[in-house]
Amino acid sequence: LTFTLGDCDLLDVKVKCLNNLAASQLKLDHYEAALKSCNLVLEHQPGNIKALFRKGKVLAQQGEFREAISILKAALKLEPSNKTIHAELSKLVKKHMDQRNVETEMYRKMLGNPSAAGAPGKCKDKLRWSIPWKWLFGATAIALGGVALSVVIAARN
Repeated sequence: LTFTLGDCDLLDVKVKCLNNLAASQLKLDHYEAALKSCNLVLEHQPGNIKALFRKGKVLAQQGEFREAISILKAALKLEPSNKTIHAELSKLVKKHMDQRNVETEMYRKMLGNPSAAGAPGKCKDKLRWSIPWKWLFGATAIALGGVALSVVIAARN
């Protein structure tokens, strides 16, 4: 009894194995290896839903929210009724927004405006923020120009 596989059958087996490998690597938190396995599947089958979904999850675990969201949206376009992708995407969008709000708040505190802490992501008085920065950069450029000019004059004397 002999059993032969055609090229298409062999490719299907390879893709299934790589997809299963990626799932295992993801569960073990081996994100780089899982990403590599997903990418190998996607080389052969760019529209493979499982590989796209797992790649999105891996990227999210690595903090690459924007890219992960993009990949999950691509998977959702291919399979709009997939509730698992919908759930993961909405969870990821919320995480991304939370991260952006934390970063905005951190930058606000670094720039010395903790009074606006109650409104993350929104600057009520844009004029107050934009003018001092323009003045600061303009003053810095003038000061640097003056220093450079005095160095040139001192070097000639």
